[in-house]
Amino acid sequence: MFGAVGDGLAKDTQMIQKAIDECAAKGGGTVYFPPGTYLTGTLVLRDYVTLHIEAGAVLLTSTDKEDYLIPAFYEKGLNPTTFPVLIYGKYLSHISITGRGNIVGQDKLFWTPKETIGEGWNSTPPKYWPKEWRPMMITLDGCSNVLIEGITIEQSPCYAGWLIDCERVHIRGLHVLNDFYGPNTDGLHISSCRNVHISDSHFVNGDDSIAIDGDGSGPAENFTITNCTFESSCDAFRIYTGLDPWMHNESYGVVRNISISNCSVHNAAGVINLVAKHGLIEGITVTGMTIRMAQEGTPIFILAEKGTVRNIQISQITAESDGACTIIGNPGAEIEGIRLTNIQFNIAAKKKIFGLEVPDPLEHYAEYHFVPYFIFLRHVREVSLQHVSVKWLKSELPESWPALKAIDVDYLQLEGFSGKQKGEEPAMPAVWLEDVKEAHVIGCRALRGTDSFLYVTGSQTESILLSNNDFRHAGSAYTLDSKTGVTGKVIQMSGK
Repeated sequence: MFGAVGDGLAKDTQMIQKAIDECAAKGGGTVYFPPGTYLTGTLVLRDYVTLHIEAGAVLLTSTDKEDYLIPAFYEKGLNPTTFPVLIYGKYLSHISITGRGNIVGQDKLFWTPKETIGEGWNSTPPKYWPKEWRPMMITLDGCSNVLIEGITIEQSPCYAGWLIDCERVHIRGLHVLNDFYGPNTDGLHISSCRNVHISDSHFVNGDDSIAIDGDGSGPAENFTITNCTFESSCDAFRIYTGLDPWMHNESYGVVRNISISNCSVHNAAGVINLVAKHGLIEGITVTGMTIRMAQEGTPIFILAEKGTVRNIQISQITAESDGACTIIGNPGAEIEGIRLTNIQFNIAAKKKIFGLEVPDPLEHYAEYHFVPYFIFLRHVREVSLQHVSVKWLKSELPESWPALKAIDVDYLQLEGFSGKQKGEEPAMPAVWLEDVKEAHVIGCRALRGTDSFLYVTGSQTESILLSNNDFRHAGSAYTLDSKTGVTGKVIQMSGK
């Protein structure tokens, strides 16, 4: 069946819902929105129904709470919650939202401006407080064979899209244009979904552009994300378990098999952000990305708070930011199998709270905005950096720091690394190893102005192998901290 809805600025909810229901009653079809503006509250999708929003058509959100359903979510888990929604589907199959039209959320009508902004945990703090209620734009729960294509979602009061326990999801050519300073104006928040494909889309957000978590009733797994562009006051990609504010009980979710490729970040406070508060994150591959971060933050942040993060590969990245990469585990948590390959960090350092050292443990995951300027590794196993370089751009900060610092790391491979200390402190090395066991430093090059390429400290340090490195421009190949019991026996040299 093919049904069309008429144009009008009176509330069109009942008329549109009638067209959807009639379409579904006859086996499915398309509900067509010709150019015009349609003021609506909650629309409930049905099996085998497509909403096609033509170019020039606008679905405008009602600001009357009585026009909205407030469904329950995560009903099968330990952390149920409720939220009003604009376009809603539950346990449906073969549903689509397509076209070149717009869904407009009238965001500021659901917010109150802050009297003062001040400093927040976010380097770009929201300028508004949410009012007592606000709707999600599209929320799908337990659906399969989902297509979202071509539409623009703008001025979202909260998430532009929230998908929970869905599978076989295709999102193509989506534009999300939310307020950069809005509260929780995420792009796509995807919880425990499977077989998800996102491509050729553009995101502007006041929170995470794409968030993937395993906090629903099953794992989040088998994602491909490609050819997308991002501008966010928070993260381009946040992949996590157990962080949502409605979590009253510990969640041990799983996120695995995520492939991200060929994306460009115009601005963000974070780009690749992986946090396992509990549970497991594994099998994440990111390749082919250009990054520019004008605000405080770091492009790569990986944290195992109480969970496990393993088998992560990040490659072919060029990033300009005020921080490089922070990877930290915690006692009782585990990070292992991290490979960083062919990455260029261009760092214009700006003052940050934890610019030189991260508290152990880090008190709150959101403090990733404040972590070091350099590459920082702690409580990690099996880490490989191949052809990674760090270049210091102009900065007014007087402190000195290394290009890389590793603390309590087992099995570190540093191959083809290029970078030197920042600043003029003569004792600062290019690479700082503390309580590192079994490290292989191979094919690295000391840049002009390097005093000591390697500083080795910590009573647990052992088996540091140097092979075929070029240290001609360094004052010394390495310096040992004898006060912690480090002796020349921990160093082995081979090749040139």
